Formats: sequence, C-alpha cells, structure tokens
Amino acid sequence: MNSAHAIDPAQSEGELNDALSKLETALLSPVVAGELESWARTAQDAATLLAERLPAHLKFVLHPQYAEIAKSDAELLPKVEQLVAEDQKVALEQDAFRTHLNDFAKLASQIKKDEARISAERTRLEQAGLDLVLRIKRQRAAASTWLAEANYRDRGTVD
Repeated sequence: MNSAHAIDPAQSEGELNDALSKLETALLSPVVAGELESWARTAQDAATLLAERLPAHLKFVLHPQYAEIAKSDAELLPKVEQLVAEDQKVALEQDAFRTHLNDFAKLASQIKKDEARISAERTRLEQAGLDLVLRIKRQRAAASTWLAEANYRDRGTVD
C-alpha cells in the first residue's frame, strides 16, 4: 500500500475483524476424517489474509493512534512504547505461526491414512493461532483504551 493514499480506519477495522474471524473459524472448525489437508489449507488461507491486513492496520490505524496518545498526554508515552513493542512481538508471533502452519500443511499432505498421528500437533497449532488472534484483539483494545484515556482524562488540579 502507498502512504500517499489515505486508508479509512473504519474499513481497515472491518477488514481486520473479517480476517481475524476467518482465522478463528478455520482453527475452531472440527476436522472431518480424511479432510486434514483441506483444514490446513483453509487455515493457511485465513492466516495469509490476516498477514495481508494486519500490517496496514498497524501502520494506518494503530500507529496514528499511538502518535495521538503521545501528543495528547506525554505521561502516557511509556504506554505508547509498550504498544509499539507489542506490535513487534505480534508480527514475530504471526510469522512464527504461519511457518508452523505451513510446516503442518506439508505434513498433513503426506499423511493420508493416519491423521490421528498428528492430532496433538494440530491441537498445538490451533491453540497457537487462537492465542495470536487473542493477542491482536488485546492489542487493539489496549490502544483504544489508552487513546480514550489520553483524550478524556481529567487533568485538573489535585486538592
């Protein structure tokens, strides 16, 4: 995406929500016998969609919010620094999850008859993906909370 083009924050929110929902649904869907490879591909597609949408959301929605927080209330600068650090951790976690998912999909394509052999690995993968979704949602909630705090906090004198 080109920074010369403005991104509608509401549209970005909707697109990110859609991507998070698709990944969550893919991961929570039960695996029908003989369909593990298909389950993995669906999860890969959803993870790819999230990977396409999250960076733009960070750059064009959350990072401007962080700048506004810092500008509105310098006392919240440590919170902004925490948010930025968490963004970096989320990006690394997302990359690690996609790598894990891609490795799992390769394994699933090779195991046709004995899918049960890798069911524990699928469970770990599912949990890692759900943890990632939750972490992204938590990050967005934190940014929203600190933005509201920066804009609406009473800074009157204390008696």
